[in-house]
Amino acid sequence: MKMQYDRWLLRRLLTWANRFLIRFIPVPKVKELNARFIYHRRIDISHPQKLNEKILWIEYHTDQSVRSRLSDKYEVRSYVREKGYGKYLVPVYGIYNSADEIDFETLPEQFVLKATHGSDMNYICREKKAADVREMKRKLKRWMKTNMAYMSLEMHYQDIRPRILCEKYIDSGNGMLMDYKIHCCDGKARFILVCSYWNQRKFLDVFDTEWNHLPVVTGAEQSPVAPIKPEEFGEMCRIAEDLAVGIPFARIDLYMADNRIYFSEMTFTPATGLLFHFSDDFLLEQGKYCTISDT
Repeated sequence: MKMQYDRWLLRRLLTWANRFLIRFIPVPKVKELNARFIYHRRIDISHPQKLNEKILWIEYHTDQSVRSRLSDKYEVRSYVREKGYGKYLVPVYGIYNSADEIDFETLPEQFVLKATHGSDMNYICREKKAADVREMKRKLKRWMKTNMAYMSLEMHYQDIRPRILCEKYIDSGNGMLMDYKIHCCDGKARFILVCSYWNQRKFLDVFDTEWNHLPVVTGAEQSPVAPIKPEEFGEMCRIAEDLAVGIPFARIDLYMADNRIYFSEMTFTPATGLLFHFSDDFLLEQGKYCTISDT
């Protein structure tokens, strides 16, 4: 609990520091400072070559309205339906403006709470009777006060209204949930980051679209047993490319449970836009496939 509190305290301090710095320094330059001193990554947003540099160039030099709408974990559902993929959406129990609006007594035994306006703000309830509702509400209220735009300088989050989304809890049935993050450039799937979770440990593995394993992960643990290509992989890539059409870069997150595909979210600045779990050589290679333009 203390570790979690300390992490959020550091995030609040970073938010304050970034707000202060951008009064005197352009946002892209502050982001470069964040990258260097927090993540030990050197990036050049003014002359972008690597994929992460191009992602951040897009973030700071193009209209962010589409990114704001599709990053909102509730509003993106309408876009998914418009595209004809409503059947892949996780059922919703409610959308709330504050923690006090939630009537926990009416929720099922298992559910998931998500903040609509950022990342790393999820609460998974597998057994309601064992949940600490007071601590749960405290966490939700902390989310509502979090400004992702200034914390990580992902400025498209600034226009997203903070809300709390409650979804159905989806279980793979074997205790291991596979999350497929399909990175698309110019509407074309380029590579897939597979996040697998086992015994409270997270593993990251990268594959190309032919399901060849790519040894490009840095600073994270790869699965001791390489993830198996899902039978629905072709369909997953098709869905991702259709959702990403017309967008210079987008990451489409899907996962599998009960032999069916579920849509998770769309992300435009993964890992705060730095993609710090990938090697620089890999990011330089992938940057060739992302076309940037300020028109």
